[in-house]
Amino acid sequence: MGDDIPCPASLRHYWSYFGSIQGTASTLYFSDYQGQAHKIACSKGGQQGDAFETVRFAVTTFPSFGRVFASHGACTGAAICDDVFIVAPLAEGLALAAELKQVLKHDLVLDLDVPKFNCFFPGDQINDDDHARALFQNVLEANPQLACLSGMDAGISTTGLRVAGVPIGNDEWVQQFV
Repeated sequence: MGDDIPCPASLRHYWSYFGSIQGTASTLYFSDYQGQAHKIACSKGGQQGDAFETVRFAVTTFPSFGRVFASHGACTGAAICDDVFIVAPLAEGLALAAELKQVLKHDLVLDLDVPKFNCFFPGDQINDDDHARALFQNVLEANPQLACLSGMDAGISTTGLRVAGVPIGNDEWVQQFV
């Protein structure tokens, strides 16, 4: 950490917009399904569902994701906004997740919600969820640098998982899901 956060030059002319929206307290007014008006005090950030807010958030997190993935050669994956997908051997993938949690907190004051993590063990080497859970816990306990992931109540599976609503796994699991 402490390295420069790169920025595409073409985005520089948007900084005033980002600064005025991201760093300014505001009040969100909305009506519920019964027509009742509500107010919510907002201290920073943008409204979820605002298309430009999604772009702003993605552009803000992208350099941090890129730096962390670049420093973990055994890992591949993808990240956008606050969704991160890591494909790697277990110990390397967890090391990337732990560093990413630390970097996002440092760079962006963003907390990854560790209990929402999921871990999928594809292939035939591990075909029992309890065995996979035990391996997962052993890796966490063996490396003190992974302590920030100890609250990870991962959905651990050897047959499949859902990623952004899409089933990924063995044929039987996907067919059952669909």
